[in-house]
Amino acid sequence: MLAAALVSALPARAASPENRAAAQKHVSQAQEAKKRGQLGEACKHLAEAERLDSKLPTLMELAECSEQSGNLVDAETQWAMARDRAKHDEKPQSRARAETRLAAVQKRIAHLTLQLAPNAPAGAQVLRDEAPLDAAALGAPLPMNPGEHVIVVKLAGHDDARYPVKLADGDNQTLPITVGAVAGSSPAPPVAAVPAPALTAPLPAPSPLATPAAPPASKQDAAPAGWWSKERKAGAILGAVGVVGLGAGSALCVVGSRDADKHGSIVSQSMALGAMSAAVGGVLLVTGVVLFASSPSDEAPQHARITVTPTLLVARDAGVLGASGQF
Repeated sequence: MLAAALVSALPARAASPENRAAAQKHVSQAQEAKKRGQLGEACKHLAEAERLDSKLPTLMELAECSEQSGNLVDAETQWAMARDRAKHDEKPQSRARAETRLAAVQKRIAHLTLQLAPNAPAGAQVLRDEAPLDAAALGAPLPMNPGEHVIVVKLAGHDDARYPVKLADGDNQTLPITVGAVAGSSPAPPVAAVPAPALTAPLPAPSPLATPAAPPASKQDAAPAGWWSKERKAGAILGAVGVVGLGAGSALCVVGSRDADKHGSIVSQSMALGAMSAAVGGVLLVTGVVLFASSPSDEAPQHARITVTPTLLVARDAGVLGASGQF
């Protein structure tokens, strides 16, 4: 920029008639390209016109074209040259306009700092948008146009490492870069962070004199309760009481029958008590047998369970003993 300013401060060399005619033709072509919306082509024609016949109006038009097309880096240089030339030509209005546009462009220019990894092999070549960069440019803020860019790191025997980056107006970013993987080798997959295992206290060492503790007995390994379970004991007791009740009731029925024959009656009090005693004894006997038979035993697997409900119906002249249940 300093060299361009010094050159622009010198008196412009007079162009030949041929160059002036060619420059005027490029200016006309630039205006036509602008009408078609082709700013890139218009900027090329203006740059050629400025080279053939350098004039302040052409330079300012070129700076404005570069700014409108998004090429702010070139626009900054061109507005600075226009400011210095307007100062040299003593044109204060053009100088003020150039200074205003230059300040606006400088606020919009983005800067990108490329930091090459310290352990990167020597000889790596860094390219910015396919343009090689000097080693001195690394680590310093590089003025760049806002938008999308691609940084490529090349090294012989290695794959190209590509770093896409997007810059906004006035952005200032730092991008760490390094060389790519060795050619022909697949890059290592990213390793997910694995949480550290929880620390557990070590088990105490067994004493040589200590007796090893027996493992806790499971439900299946527990000692069997035996053949005489609670249900079978209750069934045996109820059955015994039922047998006694049946015997006592039968005896009372026999005695009552004799008394009834003596008195010439059908039913006596002894017979009624005997029948009731026999009925209760029968119910108890049946209940005891059912409990005894349906009780599960730990010595043999349980294949069936019986649910029985004994019933007793006593009428005036007869008694009915029954039981209902299900498997």
